Amino acid sequence: MAIPSKEYYTESHKDKKAQSQSQSESRVSADVRVKPEKRTVAHRHPYLSGNFYPVFEETVGEDGIECEVVGVIPESLRGSQYIRTGPNSLRIPDETAAHHFFDGEGMLHGVYFPPSVEGEDETGHIRARYMNRYVRSDSFQKANKHGNVMLSVGLMMNGGRSLIKILKQAAISIFRSVIFRVTNIGNGNTGLAFIGHRLLALHEAGVPIETAVPSLATVGEFYFEKEGQKRRKNFLPNQEACTAHPKHDPNTGETVFFSWRLLAPFAHYSVIAADGSRAIWEEPIPGFTRPTMMHDFAITPTYSIILNLNYTLDPIKHYNKVKTLISFDSTKPARFGIIPRHFNSKRDKVLWFETRSCHMFHTANSWDEKDKDGNVVAVYMTASRSERFVSYINMWESKGEEQPFGGGKTPEEARRQYVVPGDGDYANQDPDGTYLSLFRFDLKTMETRVTTLSTISSEFPMINWDWFMRPDLRYIYAAKMDIVPGTGMKSGGILKVDIRAVMDKQQQLLKNGELKNQGGDGQWEIGSENLLQVEKESHNMHLFGGSYGGNEALFVPNLPRADGKALEEDEGHLLVYVYDESQIENGLVANPDRQVTELWIFDAKRIGQEHEPVAKVKIPRRVPYGFHGLHVTRKQIELNQHHLNRSVVV
Repeated sequence: MAIPSKEYYTESHKDKKAQSQSQSESRVSADVRVKPEKRTVAHRHPYLSGNFYPVFEETVGEDGIECEVVGVIPESLRGSQYIRTGPNSLRIPDETAAHHFFDGEGMLHGVYFPPSVEGEDETGHIRARYMNRYVRSDSFQKANKHGNVMLSVGLMMNGGRSLIKILKQAAISIFRSVIFRVTNIGNGNTGLAFIGHRLLALHEAGVPIETAVPSLATVGEFYFEKEGQKRRKNFLPNQEACTAHPKHDPNTGETVFFSWRLLAPFAHYSVIAADGSRAIWEEPIPGFTRPTMMHDFAITPTYSIILNLNYTLDPIKHYNKVKTLISFDSTKPARFGIIPRHFNSKRDKVLWFETRSCHMFHTANSWDEKDKDGNVVAVYMTASRSERFVSYINMWESKGEEQPFGGGKTPEEARRQYVVPGDGDYANQDPDGTYLSLFRFDLKTMETRVTTLSTISSEFPMINWDWFMRPDLRYIYAAKMDIVPGTGMKSGGILKVDIRAVMDKQQQLLKNGELKNQGGDGQWEIGSENLLQVEKESHNMHLFGGSYGGNEALFVPNLPRADGKALEEDEGHLLVYVYDESQIENGLVANPDRQVTELWIFDAKRIGQEHEPVAKVKIPRRVPYGFHGLHVTRKQIELNQHHLNRSVVV
């Protein structure tokens, strides 16, 4: 069990004292030794420029900063909190040093919607307060005290240095991490999950970090230990880890996750029971011959789907071909391992399915298909699929002050005209396009079907999680991805995809023998013309417009109806941080003390250019682009506070 640290309570006490002095202040925390320099020129790295540049100030006090609200905040948010994490480098690398979007300590940005204001009942307008905190992980503490001790992802994915130089830098980083006794390289910069009564900040290379809500203060490490159980400290990196995307089964209460490792066995699988016990713990998954970076996976009520997509660590082989420690091998098929929920490697076989080589960061919904007797005959999965690991994420380093950054498309690729997805002509699609796709794995024939669901490149697919694993789920909400060569990737809008409309069209075309595609790998595609027509009739999109950029949009369901009738699937709201980049000049934050980020709240039923957000929370601070968010309900906040009060050791 994670016990709140001395630093947590010290910080909380200081915050409460400071709260009486300032209700709207942000500052560099007293425990942070790194003092930010005031920049007069923008950083040259695309993921350290503009709104990708870190913020160093944290809000003072536990109540955060009062925000202006335009419109009416939905009642479903009263007493709850929206939180999003992302990388926020404590120490900024040199202008030409290796760096990557995935690098940087975690920072949480939250908007809390208090149940009421003192002296008022809970019928008044809902207010909003913003707070942010660094995730004070072990790697954060060591970087704060000793300088950067972790190996940059940008170095491992670097195609611009010799192998000798890369290995030399890697050896130095490993030596420093050993000397300074780094026991957990998980920094909480990627995802969030509320499990039991704990909010966990996640990073797939290490142990989760428990965090308090709504204050966002770090409590300590938690690796699903029993009450009073002590975790062994492991000095080998990545040997204790939890994916940034654990899956929660709303029916059984189980939490399922995997981890990938640098040493064999290279993949492990775990299931946490509803009572918090380790039902399946670090069970090795056979079938991996090399360390394979896997970001996400999928579950159904019966099975789990493991993604082996050939993004691997193999220094010698990779050096001979592409000169990077970690890279994507497009010559090998993508492999999908299907295992029973309570997998036992000594008893159960992994069912391996194959498709054309591809890459996926994130899955959305997944479900079982059953025959008339109730037997599972196939497994479905939806995910954002690309032909390769998206090159614009790998902007590694420049060879000199006047030289461009490596990564992104080659000049030849940038000039090329690509076909519209949907025909199965994958080789001529944009290789960096991430297109929502449907996978069907037939457990009897071992056949895999792939069908593109949208012609628009999107990522961070989101669903109504109350409908998770249901075969009748219809909608996926995704961030429309905007790619401008030489800049970091961000979202320009929200896409609402009706997957049932595509599936119904596919069945109609199959029945009539009218599928129009390239055959082969793409034989289950419905054809680009048909897909464009379905999009026109059934899909919806809202572009942020102007100079606004954003990231993932999170779905929050409405409160139960007063009449007791079930909510429709899209009865809820979408929350997304957006930033007006007109506040940036030549890649540099123009007026650091007058920055504004907005939390836009959309009616999920009415996504379209003609529909504006129902509310906008104007945050008087800059929230850098980041990764994944979470809605923590009022009940969960109460559970967390009760848990932390119980855990106090005087």
